[in-house]
Amino acid sequence: MIEKYFMLGVRFRWQKPANVDGTRDGAIVDGIRPTSLLTYIGLGSIVAPSLMYTHVSALGLQMNMPIQHKWLDYTPGRTARVPIGPYDVLTGFMSGCIISRWTDRGVNYVGHVGTVESNPEVNRVVKRTFAFAMPKGTTGFSPLHAWVNEIGELSRRFKPAKIPEICALVTTQGEFYSIVMFRDGLNEWYCGGAKRVDPISHDTLKLQMLRND
Repeated sequence: MIEKYFMLGVRFRWQKPANVDGTRDGAIVDGIRPTSLLTYIGLGSIVAPSLMYTHVSALGLQMNMPIQHKWLDYTPGRTARVPIGPYDVLTGFMSGCIISRWTDRGVNYVGHVGTVESNPEVNRVVKRTFAFAMPKGTTGFSPLHAWVNEIGELSRRFKPAKIPEICALVTTQGEFYSIVMFRDGLNEWYCGGAKRVDPISHDTLKLQMLRND
């Protein structure tokens, strides 16, 4: 599982896969973007306290090491999905989207419910479609809400303040993580940390998605 690499101060070289734009009809579709190389390139000037006393090699990190993962598309107005395994699933960027996990015909999936900021009608369609389609046992979480009280403070630690981007990580063991990333140059990123998030149950998740925006 790669969540241990997403600590405050860890830097990556990465070109995020582009969003998949198209018909915003709420459909559940398979992911199509290939996974982009995510490479460890060292530490920044602001690091987590634990990194001050622990060499990164103890975490299994080596310079220019690829961080193996599987990418899940953000498809505005649709729910994109990919099977879990053999690597953890990474997706983003997040505003109010829900990330979900479910099993269908013996296959474990991760889904990104592609809401669109400031577009209530699109959000209503994509959330209602998924709410009525998701099998029993589906769980999910909101990556953005995990950082609502801390993300501003993290941003202001940089001079000038950096704009945060939120990613979601679902491990092969089914654990949910919200990850803060800050752009730190062309195709370079500074990690703000990862936070494990408790899953929302099927029934609660369905009620949340059926609420009016």
